[in-house]
Amino acid sequence: MKRKEKQTMLFSLLAGILLLIVGIIMAFKTDSQAMLMDALYDSVDTIIVILTIFLLKLYHEPISEKKPFGFLQLESFFILIKTFMILMLNISIVVNAVLLILDGGKIIDVKEISFFQFILFIGNLIPWLIIRNLNKKIDSPTLKVEILSWKSDAFYSLSLSIAFLAIHFLKGTFLNGIVPYFDQIVVIISSIIMIPDLYKVLKENISSVLLFAPSKEIVGEIKKIIEDNFKDSNIDIIYYDIIKTGRKIWVSSYFKIANEMIDIKELKEKTILCTKKLNDKIDNVYFELIPDVESYNIDV
Repeated sequence: MKRKEKQTMLFSLLAGILLLIVGIIMAFKTDSQAMLMDALYDSVDTIIVILTIFLLKLYHEPISEKKPFGFLQLESFFILIKTFMILMLNISIVVNAVLLILDGGKIIDVKEISFFQFILFIGNLIPWLIIRNLNKKIDSPTLKVEILSWKSDAFYSLSLSIAFLAIHFLKGTFLNGIVPYFDQIVVIISSIIMIPDLYKVLKENISSVLLFAPSKEIVGEIKKIIEDNFKDSNIDIIYYDIIKTGRKIWVSSYFKIANEMIDIKELKEKTILCTKKLNDKIDNVYFELIPDVESYNIDV
């Protein structure tokens, strides 16, 4: 899996560099804020992808007594940095767009930009579909963020292509007055549309860095799978410790046995069965059963 993940990231890097070169040329040729925003996104993403490729090896390092979670938190931390940088870039470009509007806007060749943005849409669509298909077999958090990045770029380019083509037909109409501001307006709207996806990634990875539980849906699914496997058993699950770090979920189930006699063989069988079912359904889950000694009344 590590090799396939690295190869996929290398493909993403090469595709990103190619589109970055095209985007920079187009941004200078058209003098468009929207095109410049696209080029800046690609440049930040390219730098992050290069660093990610070097860090991939660490994400697969085994856990040890000294590093009980390995380097799994590093992945969440790095994804957090990448998402935060994109968010800050978003904010700075919106501020710049607002300043240009206040300064009177500017006239640009919308037909040319529409054509260029459609080329970029095709250029972003192809890597997005390829990486998404490859990740179905890998299921990597790093690749999921990369897929989100390519998807956002494809959506952004298609939106701009359609929008700038539409503005061409507004010239000479009663809406002609918004033409000098349209480039900046599109940038602001596109940036706002991306905020929910960025917020979702930030929230998920902040929780991961802080060793919080995964989403309520995943926690509920984990509990259901475990409890279904203990229905016909004298083992009662008292409570859970569930945390997510990086690409792995750690599940500790604390239990009590009615007759106070622990069958080690049964515990092993249940652990193996729950581990299998959790990983079949959710993947990357470490499961353990722990006796809840506090729940037993023992005279000392």
